[in-house]
Amino acid sequence: MPQGRWPTERLIDDVAALGRRGLPRRRYYAEVTARLRRVFDCDAACWHTLDPETRLITSDAPDELISAGVFTATTAPEAGAKLVASEYFTPDFNTFAGLASRRVPVGILSQTTKGRPQRSTRYRELLEPSGIPFEMRAAFVSRGRVWGAVHLARRSDQHDFTPLEAAALATITTLVADGIRTSLRFDAARQPRGPSAPGLVILGPRNEIEMVTPPARELIAAMETQAAPGGQAPPAAVLALAGFARGQTPGRGDAVAVPTSSGWVTLHASIPDELGDRVAIVLERAATAQSTAVRLETDGVSAREREIAVLLAQGLTNLEVARTLVLSPYTVQDHIKSLFEKTGVSSRQELVARIFLDEYLPNVAGGEPLTSNGAFA
Repeated sequence: MPQGRWPTERLIDDVAALGRRGLPRRRYYAEVTARLRRVFDCDAACWHTLDPETRLITSDAPDELISAGVFTATTAPEAGAKLVASEYFTPDFNTFAGLASRRVPVGILSQTTKGRPQRSTRYRELLEPSGIPFEMRAAFVSRGRVWGAVHLARRSDQHDFTPLEAAALATITTLVADGIRTSLRFDAARQPRGPSAPGLVILGPRNEIEMVTPPARELIAAMETQAAPGGQAPPAAVLALAGFARGQTPGRGDAVAVPTSSGWVTLHASIPDELGDRVAIVLERAATAQSTAVRLETDGVSAREREIAVLLAQGLTNLEVARTLVLSPYTVQDHIKSLFEKTGVSSRQELVARIFLDEYLPNVAGGEPLTSNGAFA
């Protein structure tokens, strides 16, 4: 081991301690990257959050790629669009969603392509032209749910990543997933700032912005992305959701909750015409089922606990909850205790006030049924 390098055990211990500090996301990213550099070299890192349900990118942090001179504030949005295209629009190697499905969610591009990285669209159109041909990626998964991902880059005058370095990164993927989830709790707890009225963006067939309303401009600006001059390049979350919507059943709406430094922004996508090549996306700060589901999950609330929470909000007793869900009263009591601990409340009334009043109360009052994953149908 080169002098001054950390052993893997030191990396694991330090990242575990770091995750318990509850840092803001961008600072957390920087701290984890700094610790990884104590184990192996890395010229730049680009971090992302992913929606745990759809595995779509919901935010990106290309700060290091810009500070390292790989991209500029002007070219970063175009690079982001190419990244999203390689993730969701064309088949490629080591996509974040693909890595999240693996037992070991880490991949080196040259290794996955068997020494022929030119087979990768991302390599041909983004990495090699930008002078960062060596790539290692990881998805951060905890309990089967992916919360984020990272792209680690080396310049052409450096050497490629090695299996030993990939193995070191793999040892902390679950810890980093939990750390990102903890940082997202701070986004969820912030009081929304900015426009309360929903905004609308319509994307054309090539993801060009055909129309954008003033509230949408402000909400896009809040999404912590490197915006191109004139707002010509939509954020990665918008592009990813648009691609997802185009691949769904016509008429079906899709939504993700995007964390920002001023609260959550929920994006709803739909196809406005029969051709299916244009996408309408509504952006809003109003509390929604999507943002609540993510918020509960960042607190570690399970699908079963969400079911019980809804039944408690409907006024059912513990015994009635047990009969409804075919559980023992003792099991229900254990779930309730866990639910209160995770959400930081001490009573049913506080649970309803903190979580359900703004977002779920209309569904609760209407007796709307739950799906198997604890969400409203």
